[in-house]
Amino acid sequence: MAKESMNEFIQQVGTVLYRYLRRRGLAHEDAEDIVQDTCYKFLLHKNGIQSDKVMSWLYRVATNQFYDLKRKEKRHPTTNTDEVQLVSLANIPEILVLKREKSKDIRDTLNMLSNLHEELLVLKYELGLSYKEISAFMNMNENTLKTHVRRAKEEFIKRYKEDIYDE
Repeated sequence: MAKESMNEFIQQVGTVLYRYLRRRGLAHEDAEDIVQDTCYKFLLHKNGIQSDKVMSWLYRVATNQFYDLKRKEKRHPTTNTDEVQLVSLANIPEILVLKREKSKDIRDTLNMLSNLHEELLVLKYELGLSYKEISAFMNMNENTLKTHVRRAKEEFIKRYKEDIYDE
């Protein structure tokens, strides 16, 4: 019975972490690899993790692996598939191209924010997690978290407007 509940827990956590990593811009394969590695590390170290800190531990391990992968990509740049798709989709209606541009503008603006602010906005607005869920993930007081989310949102809006008006 305990094995079944552990499998269910791993599947639920894996789904949340996968969605989080995909929203942060990772490819399907990279997100799956990080989730698998995170769950494996959890199973190896689960006895040494406090029960009330499990979610924040899992989130932190996945996030650190995400940053490691991004650092590695900066050292060894590859062609961005989104750029290739935009070039090859010249015959697609204008509305789809505009949506892709807007999506790229949003992603670029998110990348200009601090790592904490970017993470918070993705967790709150792209994944739709509640403040309670995010506070468990990040091991942060809920009121402090709300303040950080508000500041992140304000900074995002300011930078997004600056980026639009600069063009």
